Amino acid sequence: MGYKQEVNTNRNTVLKKRHRSILTPAERYSWPSVARGCSTVIVSPDAERPLSYIAPLLTHMLLNSIYTALTASAGPMAVLLCPGWEKVMVMMELLEEMKLKAVLHPYTLLLGVGKDEAKAVRIPKNCLLLVTTPFSLVRLLSVHCFLFLRLYHLVLDEADRLFALAPDQMATILQHFQKVTSSEEKTSCPQQLVAVAKRWTNHIEALLANHMPNPCIVMAIPEEAALYGNVQQIIRMTVENDKISVLLDSLDFNSDVGQKTLIVAKSAQEVEDVFKAVSNKSVFCLKTHEGLTHQFDFVVQQWRKDIGPGTHVILVTSSECLKCLGIRDATCVVHYGFPTSPKVFGSRLFCMAEHFRNLSDRDQTGSPRLTRSVLLISERNACHVVGFCGIWNAPKPPLPPELLDFSYGVCRDSSACPDRHTFVSELDRSVLPASGVIEVVPLYVKTASVFYGRIVRKEDGGFQNMASEMEDFYADKKPGVEDILEGGLFAVQEDNFYHRVKVLSVPDRGDRLFFTVFVRFIDVGKEKEVKSHQILKLPERFHSLPGQAVEIIVCRVKPVDAETDWHPKVTRAISQKIRGLQHRAKAVFSLGNTVFVDPMVRMTQVPGMKTVINEYTVQSEILSSGMAVSNPEHLELLKALCISGSGNGSVSLEVRIKAEQEASAEAVRAAELADLPQLEPCEPLSPDSSTIQSLVPVTPVPPVLDLHLAPAGDRRPLMVSQSAAGQRNTHSADRRIRIEDGELHPKISKSVPVECRQNGVSTGEDESSSRQLISSNETRCGDAVKSFHPLARWYQTSDSLIVTMKLKEPQNQSCHFFQDRVVYSGRVNERSYRADLQLHADIAPDRCCWEMKSNEPVLKLFKQQPGHWEKLLRNKNIFVSYDVEHIEFENEDRTPNGVCFQENMGGNNNCYVVSESGSESD
Repeated sequence: MGYKQEVNTNRNTVLKKRHRSILTPAERYSWPSVARGCSTVIVSPDAERPLSYIAPLLTHMLLNSIYTALTASAGPMAVLLCPGWEKVMVMMELLEEMKLKAVLHPYTLLLGVGKDEAKAVRIPKNCLLLVTTPFSLVRLLSVHCFLFLRLYHLVLDEADRLFALAPDQMATILQHFQKVTSSEEKTSCPQQLVAVAKRWTNHIEALLANHMPNPCIVMAIPEEAALYGNVQQIIRMTVENDKISVLLDSLDFNSDVGQKTLIVAKSAQEVEDVFKAVSNKSVFCLKTHEGLTHQFDFVVQQWRKDIGPGTHVILVTSSECLKCLGIRDATCVVHYGFPTSPKVFGSRLFCMAEHFRNLSDRDQTGSPRLTRSVLLISERNACHVVGFCGIWNAPKPPLPPELLDFSYGVCRDSSACPDRHTFVSELDRSVLPASGVIEVVPLYVKTASVFYGRIVRKEDGGFQNMASEMEDFYADKKPGVEDILEGGLFAVQEDNFYHRVKVLSVPDRGDRLFFTVFVRFIDVGKEKEVKSHQILKLPERFHSLPGQAVEIIVCRVKPVDAETDWHPKVTRAISQKIRGLQHRAKAVFSLGNTVFVDPMVRMTQVPGMKTVINEYTVQSEILSSGMAVSNPEHLELLKALCISGSGNGSVSLEVRIKAEQEASAEAVRAAELADLPQLEPCEPLSPDSSTIQSLVPVTPVPPVLDLHLAPAGDRRPLMVSQSAAGQRNTHSADRRIRIEDGELHPKISKSVPVECRQNGVSTGEDESSSRQLISSNETRCGDAVKSFHPLARWYQTSDSLIVTMKLKEPQNQSCHFFQDRVVYSGRVNERSYRADLQLHADIAPDRCCWEMKSNEPVLKLFKQQPGHWEKLLRNKNIFVSYDVEHIEFENEDRTPNGVCFQENMGGNNNCYVVSESGSESD
C-alpha cells in the first residue's frame, strides 16, 4: 500500500498548495468511479483542471495488478491526450508537483511535421504514462504502433476540444485503443477510458455508444445535462407586446399524452398576466409567486398528482419561487421571462430531469419521454442573445434569422472572445505602406509570425538622431522622476540603450519606497514591468517624434495541428534569428498600426563586391521548424474581410457562418485531391516555364485565418491571429462575400442593371460586370447560363504572362485567345465559371497555349512586344491579382543595370543571388 499512501499524501499536498481543500461536486462523484477503473465521462465547468481526475487515475494505475504482471512489456500503460502543447506542459508540471515522475516516468511527446521526425522518437522503456496531443500520437502510431501494445488507460483531457480540433485523429486513436484492448489474451486486463469535457457534444455521445460499455456519466452543468438528456430546444422570436399570443401558440392543448408544462416569468405581475391568459385555454392551471407563498404546499401537492392521457397541467411561476418547488418531472418548460445567465437557464431545464434519457443504461426499454424547452425572445433581450448562442454549442438548435441578426460576428470561440468582430474603416485606417518594398528591423518578437519593429526609411534620419542625442544626454546625468503619472512619457535604460516608454499603469504604492510600473516601449513595441527607480525623466525635445514601433505580420504561415499559439521553441528560434537585423520585405496590406508582409528576406552584401545574397526568408525558417504549415489564402481572406466591411452595415451572421462552413469544406476537399489525371488541351508549356523568377519557393498547404474584431464603435484594436479551426468574418452593407470553391463572390444587395431577375452573374464583355455576382449557384436568365468569375493569379517574364485559374480539376473547359483579350470557361461541382480578361496590352494569340498543372488550368500568354507590363488588365478586377509567389523586388528608380533577382540554380537552400554589376558572378 506504499504507492497508494504516496499518491494520497502528494495529492493532499498539491490540493493545499493550490488552495483546493474541498472537492467539487463533479470530483466527489467521479473520483470513486475513476479510482475503480471504470470508464467515465465527466462534464464539468472545471474540466480544464486536471486535478479533477488525475489523482484517482494514478492511484488505480499504481495499485492495478497489471503494473507488476506486464512490466516486461514495452510501451506506456496510459496515454493522456491534451488539446495543445500548452496543456501538455501544464500536465507535466502537475506530475512533478505530485512527485510521481520517479514511479510513472512520464514522457511528453510533441511531434512536428518534419520529415522522419516520428521515426526518430525513442520512448523510454520504463515509461508508464505518455502525455501528448492527438496529432503527435497519430504521427507516432503511423511508424511505431508496436510501442502501444500494453495500453489500457486512455484519458481525453478537454474531450470536447479534442474532437472539435482533431476529429479524424481521434477516430484513429480510438480505433487503435479498441483493437489493443479487445484482443483475447488481454480480456482479463482492465480497459479504462476517461473523457473530461466542459460541454456535451455529438462526438462524446458517439464515444459513449461505440467505445465505453457500462460507463459512469457525471454531469455537473445543468444546461449540458439537458443536452445530454435530449431536451428539444425551440426558439420563438416576438415583440414584447405580442408575447402572450406567441406563448399560447407554443402550447399544445390537444395532446393525447399527459403533459406537465412549467411557465417561468420574471415577476409576480407577469405571473398574474400569463395565468389569466392561459387559464382560459387550459382545464387545469396553477400559479405561484412571491405574494402567494402560503399556497406553495397546495401547488406542489396538486402538481405531484398522477395524470392520465390527454391531461395537461400548467404551472405559472417566477424564477425565485422555482427554487423552492423542487420540480423534476416537467415535460415542457417555457421561458416567458428570459434567463439572464446560463446558471438560471440550466436550473429551469433541470426541472425535466426525470425524463432525461440515460445513455449508460443500455437495457432501457421504450423511448424516453419527449421534453421541450421553449424560449421566447423579444427586443428587450438583445443584450443577452450573444451569450445565449454560446450556451448551445453543439448540438445547436436551429436559430431564427432574426436571432442571428442580433449577433455581431463569428470567430474561433465567439462565445468567449472579447475582441471586435467588425472591420471599421475609421478605426482601422492605416498610414503604413500597403504595397511595395520596405526595410524593417524587428526589435521585439511577440510570436513566430508577429513582431514589432521599425520601418527604415532612407530619407528619415530623425530616429537615429534622437537616439544619439538621448545617449549623449544620459551619459552625463540620469535625472530620476519624483512623480510617475499614468500616460506620461519617460526613459528607461536597457542593454546599454535608452528607450522612450509610456506608463500604462501605476500601482497603489502605499508606503512602499520601491515598486514596479507597467510600461510600453513605444519605439520597440514590447510591454513589461520595470522598477520605479529605473525610470528616468525624458526632456521635452524627445517627446515630439511619434512612436516608431509597428506591428509586422508575416503572411502565409500558421501553427501546426490547429494550435492557436506558436510553440515557444519556434518563437525563440525566430527571435534569435531576426531580432535587431534589417530585412527587406514586400508590404501587401496594412491595417491601423499593422503591416502585413510577404515575403520577408534577410539580405547581406558579399564583402568587397556589389553582390547581395538572400540568406533566408522568414517564412521558410518558420516552416522548417516542423511546428508550422503554410497558409496560402491568408491574405485573400483578410482582404475579403475588409472589402465586406467597407459599408456602414453588416450582413447577417447566418450568411457569414454559411460562408465559413462552405470555405472550410472546400479546403478539405481541395486537400484530398491528389494524383488526378491531367488534361492536354494543346501543346504543353515550354520547358523554360519551370524556371520562375521567385523570391520564395512555392509551398502550398490548406489555408485558415482567424480574425478577431470587436463590436462596431469599440475602440479596441483589430485583432488578427492565425489558427486551424478559425472562422472568417464576412460583414457588408451593400456587398456580401461568398467563399466557394476558392472564389470570392461579392454580393450586391442594391439593384444592378442585370437582365436576370434571379441571382446570377452577368457574362457581358465589360469586366466590371464580373462584380455583379449575387448567387452561389448558377441561374438561367432567359436562355443564357450565368457563370461565376474564377479567381486568377498572374505573374510575368520578359516575354510572357502566366495566368493560373484557381479551379480544382475543372471540366468542359475552353480557352480562346485574341489579340487584346482572353476568354476562359469551365465547370466545377456543377457550377459554371467564366473569365473574360480584357488585357492591358496586345499578345500573340497564335503562340499562346494552356495546360493543366497541379489540377489547375494555367494559361501562357506571349507578349507581342517584350517588356514589363504595369498590370494585366485594362481595368482593375477584384478576382485577378498578382501571384505573390513570383515577386520581383524593384526599385522605383530602376536603371538598366539596377537590382534584379535571379534564381540560384545551384541547388542551395532558398539562396538567391543579386548582382548590381550586371554579371552573374558569385
